[in-house]
Amino acid sequence: MIPRILVDLEPGAAIGKLLPELDLLGIAYGATRGGARGMLLPISATGRPPLYTADLFDRPGLPTLIIKCSDSELERAAGLGSAPERILVTGDRGSALQDFTGLNDFLGRSAGSNQEVAVLIEPEAAMLKSAARIGCAWVFFPTNKLYECKSVEEAEAELGRITSAALAANKLNLRIGAIGPAGRHLPSALAQIPYLEELVPTPDLWTHALRVGWESAVTDYLNLCR
Repeated sequence: MIPRILVDLEPGAAIGKLLPELDLLGIAYGATRGGARGMLLPISATGRPPLYTADLFDRPGLPTLIIKCSDSELERAAGLGSAPERILVTGDRGSALQDFTGLNDFLGRSAGSNQEVAVLIEPEAAMLKSAARIGCAWVFFPTNKLYECKSVEEAEAELGRITSAALAANKLNLRIGAIGPAGRHLPSALAQIPYLEELVPTPDLWTHALRVGWESAVTDYLNLCR
């Protein structure tokens, strides 16, 4: 199964501090034409110049909007209302979440919301069980360790670890994604992981899009997944 490609707009939000004319909405439309199925907008990009609101991306022709925030920013995410279809919760500075206390409290206060909650975690049994126990719908696994492997044996071992976690997540009724670098040599391997539905190859897409544009960058990446 070819995973759905999601575009992380966080690098664009950072660039926008220096280049206010950068159009994240234009990036979203270009990536969607290339086949992207979702956009990740960092909570840090909302509520201050350059001002991007969740409603800005609630337009015909644009796919799923996901707000990305750390567990210390969850109160700000609650203030966005129901416009984001999903919230992706990470640890500090985009790291994998380790402590579920804050997220558990947030979910308790927002019971009854239609928003899905995803969490970025290491592919470990204890993390999966915690995510399922508090009611997360999605888990995302970081690909950094896989990308940094120095040998085929190391890469196969890390792929095995992610695959085992994906199988375990499915048994817990968790949906599965992956986020991080994959280069040109790993997308097809990631696409073969059972039940992996979504892939967020942030540095790969941004690097390629600077050369060929967003529509072609996403299309090319989908082809690498085949």
